Amino acid sequence: MAENLILKDISKSFDKFQAVKKINLEVGKGEFLTLLGPSGCGKSTTLRMIAGFEAPTAGEIIYKGNVINDLTPQKRNFGIVFQSYALFPHMKVSDNVAFGLRMHKYPKDKINSRVDEFLDIVGLKNAKHKYPSELSGGMQQRVALARALAPSPEVLLLDEPLSALDAKIRVKLRAEIKELQTELGITTIYVTHDQEEALAISDRVVIMNQGTIEQIDVPVEIYKTPTSKYVADFVGTSNFFEGELNNGILKTKNCTIKINSSSKITSGNITASMRPEQLEIIDGDSKITENVIKGKLIVIIYLGLIIRLIIRKNDHEIIVDILEKDFTRMKMVRGQDVKVHFPSDGFLIFNN
Repeated sequence: MAENLILKDISKSFDKFQAVKKINLEVGKGEFLTLLGPSGCGKSTTLRMIAGFEAPTAGEIIYKGNVINDLTPQKRNFGIVFQSYALFPHMKVSDNVAFGLRMHKYPKDKINSRVDEFLDIVGLKNAKHKYPSELSGGMQQRVALARALAPSPEVLLLDEPLSALDAKIRVKLRAEIKELQTELGITTIYVTHDQEEALAISDRVVIMNQGTIEQIDVPVEIYKTPTSKYVADFVGTSNFFEGELNNGILKTKNCTIKINSSSKITSGNITASMRPEQLEIIDGDSKITENVIKGKLIVIIYLGLIIRLIIRKNDHEIIVDILEKDFTRMKMVRGQDVKVHFPSDGFLIFNN
């Protein structure tokens, strides 16, 4: 607890706009925590307050038991990596990494060995004499990471560090960042709008929406048990059915569905959701009749192992993910009529 970073009732306003609204958050020592949400949700503003670049309008930032609101960024000993790399174009790679060490007043005789050590860690020891313009985007981001880590910060802050990179490079580099973070055991706060990225590398994920926290949990629970319709919609893909729930029966505009849920919500105007992989395509030999909806297959999306099907029932579209081998076995084609089964115990329920 003494080593934890705590945000207590933190708010931030810019004139009349409230960017962050009284959030509470605790980050454990050595934890990899990700702030996830769309543009404008307050995640980067929150990170900038932690870094010391923005002062909270209200609330306290507490680290190691001390309120650090008034500490300058230089005195917080937090390493920061930005989306834009922020490397000095006129300095060689080695000098870019050494810059942070000099700012932290490292002894001159230790700077060179420290630079070599961290360039080696990020796989760029052979690029030490190159200039940033001679490196790819992924390599430049590695230099920025080495520069942030070389002075041994107690907390590492990363603000959308991979968003400017190509998709394949992002996947590779995010794995390297997670591996490095685990190896060093450094407390890390990561900001992204990429849900796949957040779920892949985080110990816990904080879902933000309009300056507030919607949910904090481990990735698997964020995906499997979202606590709000917003989280279910933002993270992953879901099918939503709005209607009136009564005695376990949901009546919507297009269908009637039986729902067997452990939710405390048992009646009223609700939204039920189900992930695409939980739905089933019924073939001709199946005897399942309950919770079966007939529709027309209008779109087939190839995702490798998974085939995503979009099925239209009147004006409602249903998304179903099935294995490629099952898709091939059933010889499905666009335009055909299909039957979709909704397991009654697979629904999540939210109040409207």
